[in-house]
Amino acid sequence: MQKMILNDMAEIFSGLSYRRYLDENGEDFKVIVQRSIKKDGDLSDFEEISLKSNIKERYFTQKNDVLMKMTYPYDVVCVKEENLVISDRIAIIRLKEGYDPEFIAHLLTNAHIKKQLHELGGSGKIPHTSLKEIKQLQIIVPDLKTQMKYGELLNTINDKIIEDLRQVEYDRHLKEAILNDLWGEGT
Repeated sequence: MQKMILNDMAEIFSGLSYRRYLDENGEDFKVIVQRSIKKDGDLSDFEEISLKSNIKERYFTQKNDVLMKMTYPYDVVCVKEENLVISDRIAIIRLKEGYDPEFIAHLLTNAHIKKQLHELGGSGKIPHTSLKEIKQLQIIVPDLKTQMKYGELLNTINDKIIEDLRQVEYDRHLKEAILNDLWGEGT
């Protein structure tokens, strides 16, 4: 295992300030906004917006991009879908060869990283970080084969968590429907 600075492992930059590109007659794009990046690596709930088509290629997702919210709780996701627009206040981390994006995404959610961000960052009512601080993050990285094993294991655990949460939400709706039925408000 070796201690690394994130900036030495990846190209890191911020997403697009898409408001400058709003155009009612433009192309329709799916845009990743803050709420799109959820805990446990879930990426959903995109904005669908008409934008000018002259957006630079770097602001579109590529498979295996690692995205990190720059506001607390600094949720992180590894992207599978290409050609989504990435909005501002989201750090885009494009890893160099030799690093597993799934593993690095999980690693960036660790309490040690949040502690570093807190120590590096300024104080404010809403905790946030900067690209400079993200680039300075120190992480401990095993060899690629080990990264891939851990990445796969942690993905399996995340998938189970997401499915369990969906089941809980379904059960809550079922409970509410049963109670509403008792009140004569059933659908």
